[in-house]
Amino acid sequence: MGRISDAFSLVWYRYRIQVAVFVLFLALWALFFALNPFAFTRPFTYTSLMSTMPFTIVPALSLTYVIICAEIDLSFPSVMAWASWVLATSWTHFGPNLLGVILALLAGLVAGFLNGLLVTKARIPSMIATLGTLFFWRGVVMVCSQGFGIPLFMYRDALLFKLLVGRIGGFFPAQMIWTIVLAIILWVFLNRHKFGAHVYFTGDNRTAAQMMGINTDKILIGVFMIHGVVSAFAGILATLEVATFWPSLGEAYLMKSIAAVVVGGTSIFGGSGTIFGTFFGGLTLGLIELGLLAAGVAGFWINLVYGVVITVALMIQVLIRETEIKREAREILSKELPSPKS
Repeated sequence: MGRISDAFSLVWYRYRIQVAVFVLFLALWALFFALNPFAFTRPFTYTSLMSTMPFTIVPALSLTYVIICAEIDLSFPSVMAWASWVLATSWTHFGPNLLGVILALLAGLVAGFLNGLLVTKARIPSMIATLGTLFFWRGVVMVCSQGFGIPLFMYRDALLFKLLVGRIGGFFPAQMIWTIVLAIILWVFLNRHKFGAHVYFTGDNRTAAQMMGINTDKILIGVFMIHGVVSAFAGILATLEVATFWPSLGEAYLMKSIAAVVVGGTSIFGGSGTIFGTFFGGLTLGLIELGLLAAGVAGFWINLVYGVVITVALMIQVLIRETEIKREAREILSKELPSPKS
């Protein structure tokens, strides 16, 4: 029993925030299952969840990198639309080919590079810089598209279309597979690569990171470029799912993606955060919306419940962090203070 207790304590200490987010997700699922067992025993319910949530989770995964660096990117919804316009225009002229996807991802890369330059070289705070590029890229999209959508439904039978947003076995959305793969890749780079360590150092204490020889400007530019590419990919998936490009694409995902990162345990002050937490934070938000509608609750309540869940999740995170800080302080004091003489 002692070994089991020690193992549990070690897991809790290292992954306490992730465990808390996962438990919150399970608790909400159990609640909604109790309210409507019929809906939550039907495969269609989970197909619906997995077909729509990737558009919130995918940009949130790379946004985690940005927020760990103690920065923010408000422009990614417009980058999603910009990349989607590039894809739709390319496919309209040349058919559904890989070139359109590559050009769309490059469009996101350029947008991310611009954000990185504004933050690191122009020394504009990231909130202001990306607010400007939010309007800039949306304006580019509106000018280029003249406010009109571009239909892509004629390409539904194309192999590339099916690989990106098809249904595996007629049930499992391909975009969820891409989301899981992307989460694994970003987790590996954040936790098993030198770049990820530099991301944490940059967000925790930028001055100290520079004194250690870390090129923090290079890290920030890289992080914004990664977020630009991933946001572009999210835009591609969202556009193909509805088989139409819309100039307003992405506007619905700004606050949801940020909320997914925050609910997942990433500190807005930088220096801490996890891909696992963001992934289940996004699933939790999607489950709330689906569960409330399945339970027969009016859609007007969704944002209210979002607010409650986000607040509760943040309170739990603060409580966990304060408990750990006090515990560490007691350990330090116990080591520094001399033991009483017998």
